[in-house]
Parts: sequence; C-alpha cells; structure tokens
Amino acid sequence: MLDTLVRRVLDGDAVSVTEFGRLQAVHTPARRARNPQTGEGVLVPAGRRIVFRPGTAFTAMARGERPVPEAGRSAVRRLRRARNAQPVSRDHK
Repeated sequence: MLDTLVRRVLDGDAVSVTEFGRLQAVHTPARRARNPQTGEGVLVPAGRRIVFRPGTAFTAMARGERPVPEAGRSAVRRLRRARNAQPVSRDHK
C-alpha cells in the first residue's frame, strides 16, 4: 500500500486517506537563499516538496476533541459506523 501511495504522490497525484489526511507533491520555484555560515548568496534550484494536510478526524483526535478509536484493523470502520449510526426506533413490532 505504501509503495502505491508514494508512487502516486511522486507522479503528481494528490492522495487522500479517509479519516487520516491528504498527501500531495507541490512544485517549489527556484529562489535565492543565504549560506548561514558564510553569508554568501546561493541559488536553490526548483524542486518539489511533499505536503501533508491532516484530515478533520485526525486533527480532532490530536486536539483531544474526539476519542482515539481502539487499535486494530477495523478501528476506522467502527468510528465511521458510530458516526453514521441512526437511532433505532423501538416502536415497531
């Protein structure tokens, strides 16, 4: 799974992982910088960097606003089910 994720991001695609976040390669233009040891100006070539934007659920868990689900493969599914669950009516027979 990680191999596919890395290849997709490096190919220029944005990859979203539900309940976790989004990874995307972003182009950085060439720029001038300064060598802190010598003070000499240097040219930094254009390139790309990887940007991660955490999802709302991940951010809420990191802030303590939402409980962290139990460990295990189906933890995200349990969280999603609990969030989408409808109250069960007991009136029908």
